[in-house]
Amino acid sequence: MPSTHRRHFGSARKLPSGRWQASYWHLGARHVAPHTLPTKADAQAWLSGVETDIKRGTWLDPEGAKVTLASWLQHWLETVVDGRVGSDNTRANYAQIIRVHIAPALGMVTLSELTAEMVDKFLAAKAAEGLAKTHVSRMRTILADALRHAERRGLVIRNVAALAVMPRTKPPTARRSFTPDEAKAVLRAAQGERLEAMVALGLATGLRPGELTGLLWSDLDLDAVPPTLRVSGAMKRGPDGRVSRGAVKRSKDGLRTLSLPPSVVNTLRAHRRHQIEERLGAGPLWQDSGLVFASSVGTPLDPSDVRRTFARIGKRAGIPDANYPYLLRHSAVSLLLDGGASIEEVADLLGDDPRTLYRHYRHKVRPVSKAADRMEGLLSSVVPRASRT
Repeated sequence: MPSTHRRHFGSARKLPSGRWQASYWHLGARHVAPHTLPTKADAQAWLSGVETDIKRGTWLDPEGAKVTLASWLQHWLETVVDGRVGSDNTRANYAQIIRVHIAPALGMVTLSELTAEMVDKFLAAKAAEGLAKTHVSRMRTILADALRHAERRGLVIRNVAALAVMPRTKPPTARRSFTPDEAKAVLRAAQGERLEAMVALGLATGLRPGELTGLLWSDLDLDAVPPTLRVSGAMKRGPDGRVSRGAVKRSKDGLRTLSLPPSVVNTLRAHRRHQIEERLGAGPLWQDSGLVFASSVGTPLDPSDVRRTFARIGKRAGIPDANYPYLLRHSAVSLLLDGGASIEEVADLLGDDPRTLYRHYRHKVRPVSKAADRMEGLLSSVVPRASRT
């Protein structure tokens, strides 16, 4: 006859002191009750409560009461983000947001103590500081992703960041593109600058700033028919603040070969002659990195220096808000689309998703007129003109 004896969950062990210690195995780890119990029945009752929590999905790893949000976010960065995110810039951005914003406000709170209301107040405070919606939203995303990992590990019952409410934030800063006249003014203002060729190339091809500063002479074939440029890498600033050459963004589409217009080829040839003169002048100080756009001693350009140079060119062109190099990429998209290029053609050129180009890069460069002209053609036979009697 089969035994009707029920096997108890966990185990209860009598200690030399006469009290009882309860323990159990779950998720591959042994857990011990935080305190001893007077009788075996008390120990078994405590274990029954734990077993019920596990079956209901409300069990919490006791370690969760000890782990602070700051330490968990660091663990999440090292175990989840490092293995999933391919971009060093993205990883560095997450780490900076955690260090500058999240850790000072919520870092000492343990995972078990963190509530949705705490996250609500934190996000509202950041919105009140005037941070943009995308920035505040990224903080919520980081918290929600890290706590989702904690939920999978049994350290929290629910993801309180996913329950938090996004506060009202200031409207995002309107992005813009150069008009055709502004683009010509910028090219004229860049003449004579060390980075003249970078401005011309960025506007013609829409390369990202990191792709421009990471461009190698071996990536160029100026004698080919047509002359070509191969995008094979990009400069990125790592968590330690150092700039180094790494993989391109969206490696599948980012690795691409482009043809170059004659005017840009001539500018690049002049730039190469100038760089040879700099190399000869620098003598033993020159570091041969193979970069097309380098410092006066051949080392990688610092992004801050590139921004300052670009802002100076924009000011000289009479466009004071032209102070960020990404404006070249925005302008390339908008001007090409305005000139009749297809979105697929521009996406191939820029190594990006067509939906991203529409959402983030395309801007009006002239008053909307084509729609009005089409409507005039549709309605002119119906709507009487002012000259008609």
